[in-house]
Amino acid sequence: MQRLLQRLHEENKLVDIIYEAHNGTITQRTIQIIKLEATYITAFCYLRNTNRTFKIENMLSVFPHKKIRKIS
Repeated sequence: MQRLLQRLHEENKLVDIIYEAHNGTITQRTIQIIKLEATYITAFCYLRNTNRTFKIENMLSVFPHKKIRKIS
C-alpha cells in the first residue's frame, strides 16, 4: 500500500480510499495527497472539502481515482 501511495503522490493523482475512523465509522473518500509520511498522510479530502490527516493503518483500501461518467 505504501508504494502505491508514494506513486500516486509522485504522479499528483487523486486517490480513492476506504477509511475507518477511530470510532469505527467507515467512509469512502477521494483525496489529493499533500504530504506522505511513514504512518500518516496529509491530504485534501473532497468529502469534507478541507485538509485532513489520515492514519495509513486505518486505510482499508487504496486505489487510483476513477472518474465516473454519466450516460445520458
